[in-house]
Amino acid sequence: MVKSKPTIVFVIFMFMVVVSQAHVFDITKFGAKPGSEISKPLCDAWRAACGTPAPSKLLIPKGQFCLNVIEFKGPCKARVEVQIDALLIGPKDPKVIPKGKQWITFSYINGLTVSEYIDTTNIYIYHNHRDCDIVSGCGTLDGIGGAMAWPSNNPKKNAHHKKPCGLQYNLSFNFIQNALITGITSKDSKNFHVNVMSCTNVMFDKFHILAPAESPNTDGIHLGWSKHITIRNSIIRTGDDCISIGDGCENLHIEGVKCGPGHGISVGSLGRNPGEKPVKGVFVKNCVFTCTQNGVRIKTWPDSLPGEVADMHFEHLQMDKVENPIIIEQDYCPHGACSKSKPSLVKVHNIFIKDIKGTATTPTVVKLRCSKANNGCENVRIHDIHLTYHGPHGPARQECCNVKPIYSGSLVPPGCARS
Repeated sequence: MVKSKPTIVFVIFMFMVVVSQAHVFDITKFGAKPGSEISKPLCDAWRAACGTPAPSKLLIPKGQFCLNVIEFKGPCKARVEVQIDALLIGPKDPKVIPKGKQWITFSYINGLTVSEYIDTTNIYIYHNHRDCDIVSGCGTLDGIGGAMAWPSNNPKKNAHHKKPCGLQYNLSFNFIQNALITGITSKDSKNFHVNVMSCTNVMFDKFHILAPAESPNTDGIHLGWSKHITIRNSIIRTGDDCISIGDGCENLHIEGVKCGPGHGISVGSLGRNPGEKPVKGVFVKNCVFTCTQNGVRIKTWPDSLPGEVADMHFEHLQMDKVENPIIIEQDYCPHGACSKSKPSLVKVHNIFIKDIKGTATTPTVVKLRCSKANNGCENVRIHDIHLTYHGPHGPARQECCNVKPIYSGSLVPPGCARS
């Protein structure tokens, strides 16, 4: 261990030297002016930064800029940092963005940092906002949802489609490796705020999402076919899932997230599409849910195709006025968009629920509605929960269907086997 310390110091020192020597590409040097539409100068600055053989930085300085659409596409010749200190305003009319495109896209990049100002003395780990108002000032991406976008996202009118009408995401990350996204605020997306697809080793740190509770389908961060993703120290306030986890996700860590309003943190829905890959290794720890529809949820469709959910860890969570703090829902069928004539074929097993506390707005604080297939949910372990309900519909309780949980520790309310 003594021999390793000089090596660590040297690596940190060299990292700081590389960062300090990174060439800066300021979009104002490429013709961008505050208040103007900057798609072309931003694209030109990215092309220059991405093509530089040494580490580089693309800078969007303080101010307000309009942006119709941009794709930051690699591969790049070296590591690139995109530093956003500005308020970026998206187009009000969704039709301005070409069909099939998202508002801001990063794709095929290995070694990316997307940030506002970062204090390099803290080696990209601790963020320093330094005079930035991340809600309405620098580092804010305003997708301009609202009257021209959200009405067409009505889930009751589009029950058979999760992403109706082709509305755009604020941010899309496709085939990204070894990336850090920090200090940015995503505001009022037309559809999902962030979509992460086929990415590896990506961290969201101090990443904030803001949208009204009534904004439909504005999922905070949606993940699919991605591995080794970390979301931490973030605030997500939106109208749908704070974080939604699709098939093919493995080793996902969510910690220190404040969720609410929104629909909670959801695994699924799963089992509706052919070729879905298992979801394995999800760790949700030290998070707070406030006035959300759900806390932590696993949802699969009835009459589904085969699939698998395994190795879920929900630990040290605080619920404050949450409708469904803990829910496994293998009969998920919103707005009558499916048939419940056959059970879900998605296997759910090895679920660990530990130290969940707080208050609920409905009496059934734990709902485990498992499928009749696959022997129900297997190896569901619940340890130390204290969830209370104070209302007119009776005492707090747990509901268990096609599952025999393994209980330990203190249980408030009592488990199904003890009621």
